[in-house]
Amino acid sequence: MIDIHGNSVALDDVLEDFEDQGGVDGYWILGDLVALGPDPVGVLTRLAALSGAHFVRGNTDRYVSARDRPPPSRANVEANISFLPRLVEVAETFTWTQAAITATGWMDWLKRLPLEFRTTLPDGTRVLGVHASPGRDDGERVSPVASDEALPHLLAGCDAETIFAGTHTSPCSEP
Repeated sequence: MIDIHGNSVALDDVLEDFEDQGGVDGYWILGDLVALGPDPVGVLTRLAALSGAHFVRGNTDRYVSARDRPPPSRANVEANISFLPRLVEVAETFTWTQAAITATGWMDWLKRLPLEFRTTLPDGTRVLGVHASPGRDDGERVSPVASDEALPHLLAGCDAETIFAGTHTSPCSEP
């Protein structure tokens, strides 16, 4: 499970590898589809064509579709001018991606991505797919490095025996 971040070349390599190994029955795409890479439209076109694909929203998908932004904020820059180059980079990157997605008619599709995907396997196992943690596309996340103390809080009420989470890597960390 990796974030795609608008990288259609890498996505094509992964999809080709799946085919070389005999194909798959379906796909769980766990967020961060479009922002930051050079080909967000190509990524969405390829993903939407996949048979048996299920999607969830990642934080960068929200940044694009809701016009939200990762840190730093204007207030961060006002408190520390060294954050200005990062603020400009974030504004330019997400504005460019929004324009590409909007101009090609994908914005409504992106806005409709759910936070979670749930299914029940034939043996009755309830499975949940998320980007960060149940009900969240950002912040604390389910990961191999999450502490034993954090996991019960993160998983409270998730109503699933098995959880898959995206890598939730983000170059947009808090300043």
